[in-house]
Amino acid sequence: MQYTLEKFGGGMHYIRIPAEEAAQLKARFGSSRLICLLNNSVEFHCALMPKKEGGFYINIGKAICEKAGVKKGDTLSVAFLEDSTAYQFELPDAFAEVFHTDPEAAAVFSSLPDGRKRGLLYLVNSVKSVDKKIERALRIAEQLKAGVTNPREILKK
Repeated sequence: MQYTLEKFGGGMHYIRIPAEEAAQLKARFGSSRLICLLNNSVEFHCALMPKKEGGFYINIGKAICEKAGVKKGDTLSVAFLEDSTAYQFELPDAFAEVFHTDPEAAAVFSSLPDGRKRGLLYLVNSVKSVDKKIERALRIAEQLKAGVTNPREILKK
């Protein structure tokens, strides 16, 4: 399918998905969480998000735009695939290792709603350095065991 890359006033890029297409995708894959393939080259986890004025959209972050070499107004070739990953988000190796060595933190993580899990995974994935990923995964594990589970609060303490 072909879509035009648009930009919200706050700067986030997105593609608009008509309501009928979104309904077909949800029915086909059984979820609004999908894998998006841009221009047959860049693959990322995404979610069909409702727009206030109708229809849906998919956020496309700056790093993804840069990787795909696209900018506002470009026409994109987009394919959607089933997201069969456990969390609909990549589990960083650092986090997997922390959970392997800390069953208490793993148990707290497993008990969280899916959205919180994805938020915590994002916090680890958002840093580039392997050392920083490990440091952040360890810090999150400690916070989980202390009862802090909200991704918006977990790095503040």
